Amino acid sequence: MPKTVDKSRLIEKQISMKKLSLVLCLLGFSTLVFNGCKKKGNVDEPDVRGKTYKFTVTSTGILATDNIDVTFKGGSSTNAKTLLKVDGVTQDNQQIVTLTRAQITKSGGTVVESALPLIVCGFDLGGFSGTAGHTFVVKVVPVVDGTPATTVSKTFTTQTFYQAYDY
Repeated sequence: MPKTVDKSRLIEKQISMKKLSLVLCLLGFSTLVFNGCKKKGNVDEPDVRGKTYKFTVTSTGILATDNIDVTFKGGSSTNAKTLLKVDGVTQDNQQIVTLTRAQITKSGGTVVESALPLIVCGFDLGGFSGTAGHTFVVKVVPVVDGTPATTVSKTFTTQTFYQAYDY
């Protein structure tokens, strides 16, 4: 006999995960902003020319009961407000872009790329399967300045997962 999922527990878990994702995203972004201005002794100046970034996001097996969050963030040397493009469309006045479920599950994947050279860029990946015994996979393929970086492939289970990836 199939296991049933307690809907109220699932909703509580989804709300909890969304709050956790938001708090961690804001914490990570705040850390980036406040630590980016510190001056330390004889530290080499960062490369202010920036780099180009491109991320291809694909997924398999995501169900309506699953919770998934993929959020991209970046910073430029000019403090520009428009930093990212999603599938070629510039995201005006956005330094942080969270993909929708439709974008994450889109056939062929979704491409997030820098709209201009950035000095830092990365993404947060989090979620969990809302169905006992079910798993799903999210894969992010990063390319930095035209050079492929290590692919991130995460299999999600009912255990909550969160990880920040910075490039």
